[in-house]
Amino acid sequence: MPKRELFQRFSAAEALPHQCFAQLPTPVRNLPRVARMLGLRSLQVKRDDLSGSAYGGNKVRKLEFLLADARARGHDMVWTVGGIGSHHCLATCIWAREIGLSCGVLHFPQPTTPHVQKNIKALSTTRPTVHLLSREGGLSPEVFGTRLRQWRTDNPDAYYIPAGGSSALGALGYVNAALEFVAQVEASEAERPDVIVVAAGTCGTLAGLYLGFQLAGFEVEVRGVRVVDAFIANAATVERLARGAAELLRDVGVDVPEFDNSVIHIDEGFFGEAYGVPTADGLHARQIARDQEALTLEPTYTAKAFAAIIDAAPRLATDDARVLYWHTLNGADLSARVARADLEVLPPEYREWAEGQPEWEDG
Repeated sequence: MPKRELFQRFSAAEALPHQCFAQLPTPVRNLPRVARMLGLRSLQVKRDDLSGSAYGGNKVRKLEFLLADARARGHDMVWTVGGIGSHHCLATCIWAREIGLSCGVLHFPQPTTPHVQKNIKALSTTRPTVHLLSREGGLSPEVFGTRLRQWRTDNPDAYYIPAGGSSALGALGYVNAALEFVAQVEASEAERPDVIVVAAGTCGTLAGLYLGFQLAGFEVEVRGVRVVDAFIANAATVERLARGAAELLRDVGVDVPEFDNSVIHIDEGFFGEAYGVPTADGLHARQIARDQEALTLEPTYTAKAFAAIIDAAPRLATDDARVLYWHTLNGADLSARVARADLEVLPPEYREWAEGQPEWEDG
């Protein structure tokens, strides 16, 4: 497996905990039909959906550092938090089991779609320890924070992975991703973009990209599209994670410049009614990506990010901008895993969510 770009450029970083899971580098592809449709000079996609055979997407890059750290510290169990259909929670449980760790998840409710139900079924195959917050709690910061602190108190021996894998350590996965992309541009495997657009959830991906491009001296406008509540995705969170990741690199001897927070851009107009609720613009974007480029998006994260590109296209076309969409959805085939789902290992309320009538169709 190729050596990670972070370690090639900064050998001191090899002192950090790391285990190779992802199939890297992920390819960069052109989306010529959508580019023509939108009048863009060029539109590329960074295919992080192809990052893993067991489970791909953006989470596996973070888990290379986080699960390695859990093992290095002698933990037998990891646990994390997220929506009941969370890709991060599913990815964490799958990859934890791959290296012999057990897994636990504290879930909060989100609107059910067929996509969410598929993820619940796939999750059951990892035989996790799970707990679902009541709907009444919702995403209230106070309620969720209280339950999270209690869960950590009740599980003192487990290794805690924050939502989305978005810690300073997890963000290093996307520092590496940014350096990987710079190497692809330098090798003429990708066109240098003027603007990069990516979904912004728990912000570890966004923070890592900002820091990685600054480390490489690579000037590009990176725009995060907020797809979760604003108390989770915001500029302060991005800055905290980027500065934390920079400090981890300094601690092992990497010369890291002071993080420039002026580069942070978060688009606020695409979240919609609530977390997990599809938007009309997102479903339209999903159809365009599918019909024109055979690119699969889902309604909670990636369709909303792609919708932001469509919305900004007139301005981007006027500026003659070259655009890259960073695709963060898992692309590994889960059909065999879903087929062997065992919902009996989950609490009864999970079976109701997985088998009941969806609140929303995926479109």
